Formats: sequence, structure tokens, C-alpha cells
Amino acid sequence: MRPRLATALEGLALALACLTLLWGPLAQGSTFGWGMSGLTILGCLTFALTLLALGMRGQVRVTHPWWVGAALAFLAWVWASTGWAAYQWEAWRWAGVWTAVLGTALSLHLLARTRRSQSAVLTVSLLAAAASVTVALLQERGITLPGYLALPGTPEKYLTGPYFHPSHFSGYLIVPAALVSTVLLCTRPGWLTLPLLALAVGIQYVNLKTDGSSIPAVMLAALIPVVVWAWTKRAWLGAVLTLLALAAGGSGLYLLATPQGQALFAQHKAELGIHSQNLEGFLDTRRAIHRFPLEMWRDHPVTGTGVAQFPSQFFEYRRPVAEVTGGADRVFVNYAHSDYLQLLAELGTVGLALFLLMLLFSVARRPRGLAALAWPAMLATFLCTGLYDSHLTAIPGTMLAALALSGLPALPRQAAGKEEPELEGEAPQPPAELVRA
Repeated sequence: MRPRLATALEGLALALACLTLLWGPLAQGSTFGWGMSGLTILGCLTFALTLLALGMRGQVRVTHPWWVGAALAFLAWVWASTGWAAYQWEAWRWAGVWTAVLGTALSLHLLARTRRSQSAVLTVSLLAAAASVTVALLQERGITLPGYLALPGTPEKYLTGPYFHPSHFSGYLIVPAALVSTVLLCTRPGWLTLPLLALAVGIQYVNLKTDGSSIPAVMLAALIPVVVWAWTKRAWLGAVLTLLALAAGGSGLYLLATPQGQALFAQHKAELGIHSQNLEGFLDTRRAIHRFPLEMWRDHPVTGTGVAQFPSQFFEYRRPVAEVTGGADRVFVNYAHSDYLQLLAELGTVGLALFLLMLLFSVARRPRGLAALAWPAMLATFLCTGLYDSHLTAIPGTMLAALALSGLPALPRQAAGKEEPELEGEAPQPPAELVRA
């Protein structure tokens, strides 16, 4: 009786995890109000049910213990930081968000150990992406769904999808862009191929309509799996594509670092869907904003100011109004616009180190299964966007969509002619729709 109840609870926890994955991006990116509250409730309930089920079963199978240890250590540090946060209610609220996000990731790590269960998780992630693209396309036609808010003036010009801000929406699209490319390249052609191709095109189309700073990153996330796939097929092809990717990266640095490159970017930025921003202004704005978290970190180098304290603490570092005529010192800045600086300002050097260890251990494994293949492409892209935006630390819907996939364990190797073992108490299952080519 007890094993059956544990199995039922595990199934319920897995279903709740999938519901949370849908909720995260589709509920306004879960950035505020009902979206954030729902994410916190669903994610924490998922984690609680997982722990209850495993406690009843009396055994826990941890596939990647170093990742689990780093995730739990980082989560513990987040909660510890609420003790020295000046505004504790906001600290507790965001500690709940981190618990929901990492709790869902840990639940998937502990429960989604079979190809069938991981296929369900990936299917839900793809459905969330398809729904997000649909919302954006409706928005382009002047149809805004009830309950959705957007930055005033943006729906007529730029697409926000289910998010509040177009740049936040563009940051989320990194996840489905990498996932769709990986699924297309690593599965046999079938009835899902055409819908996935349509979704891949839709992702890039709405991405170009966001006017966001992450537009090139979404394109990069879709291309990295192609490079990895090429290496698995032909070494020379992989080498050629890698060289081309490095050349593209060098071109990007040229655009950023030289006046000639900035002028060239200004001439062709509209072709990338970037209209309202110019490179020089973007860099100046980021430098101005990044001064706040750097000074906060210098004053609190080890511990930071506490989770979710940036919006209230950065005021202390603004220059006097008499000394400035505009820019970041005269407006409200709600986050650090850099994942690394966000963590340094709020959680200090310890928090950043634990977070980076968690990311490192998430790829320190043999990539078996579609999630394990897609995640490195997402991570490489987010490590780049983390220099100028906070997709993994300030936007809950994107945090969940990415980090939940990072927690999926590598699937066990299948022996020839044998099915992989199912969870204890489960009946044998038919092969999944998505089969590795």
C-alpha cells in the first residue's frame, strides 16, 4: 500500500512540475502579482509533494549529487540572506521564488528518470513556447488576451508575448530556440517535424519583433545545437562550423569595441529587428546601471545586501541630482541588468560562487537524452546574456524555464534490445514519441 501511495504522489508531483513549467512563462513571465504568486505556490507545492513521496518510499536516487548539493547550498544561502536584508518582506517573497524554481528543478531531477517522463517534460516546455509565440502573433494583430499587461506603448510597436516587457520575452525565447533545434536535429523525422519547424520559424519571427537586446542571443541559441550536431556527424563539418561561430563572435566584439563597428551596426541594426536602440547608447546605459551593483558589492563583498534588495538599496548609490542631467541616476532601476552583478550585489561573492558551481555541475555529466543535449546550448547563451541582462536571476518565468531543464538527469544507457528500467511500481511503458536518432 505504501509503495503505491508513494508512486501516486510522485506522479502527482511530476504533473504539478509540468503545470508549473507552463505557468512560469505564460503568467506574465511570473514577474509580479498573480503570476509570481502562482509560480511560488505551484513550485513550492511540487517540491513538498516530491519530498513527501520520497519520504514515504524510503529511498532517494540522486543521479548528479554534485549538482544537487550545489543547488541546495545556493538555496540555503538565499534563505540565509533574508536574515541581513533590510526589507525582509521582499526578501522572503523572492526566497519563495527561488525555492519554487530550484524546488521544481530538484523535483524533476529526482522524479524524471525515464525517457517517457522526460519526454513529457520536454513536450510541456514546447507547448509553453508554442503558446507564447501564439500570444505574440495575436498581439501583432491587435488582440491582447484578458489579464495580460504590457509596458505602455509596446504592443503597437514591439511584441511582448505573455511577458510584460519585450526584452524579457526575447530572453525567454532563448530556451525554446535551443530546445527546438536540439529536438529537430536529434530525433527521427516524423509527424512532429513540420510543427517543430513551424515553431522554430515562429520563435525567430517574434524574436525579431521584440526590439530586445537578446535578439542575437536567441539566434545563437538556435545555432549552437547545429554546431554540436555537426561534430557528432563529421569532425570536419563541426570544425568548419566552430570556426564560423568563432568568427561571428569576433565580429560581435568588433562591433562592440570599435567606432567603425558601432557605425556598421547602426547601419544594419534594423535588419536584426533592433530599432529603438543604438549600440553606443546601450553600452552607456549598461555602464551607468552596472555602477550601482558594483558599489553595493564593494560595500558588502562577502554576503551582499540580501536577496531582492537591489531595487530598494540602489537609491543610496545614485549621484546627487545637481550633478547629473539624466540617465540611470534619475530613474528607477529595478534590477542590475547583469546576472553576475545581480548576484554579487544581493548575495555577495559566496552567492555568485555557489550559483556558478550549480551551473558548472549541471553540465559536468555525459549528455544522454534531449534535455542534457539542449541545456548546454542554453547555458552558453545565458552566460553571454548574463553580462548585460538578468534573465536567470530577475525574471522568474525564464529562470524556471531554463533551470528546470538543467536539473533533468542524464538518461541511463540502453542496452541493445532492452528497454530502460522504469520507476519502481510503474508498469512497462511504450517507447516515447521523441526517440534519439
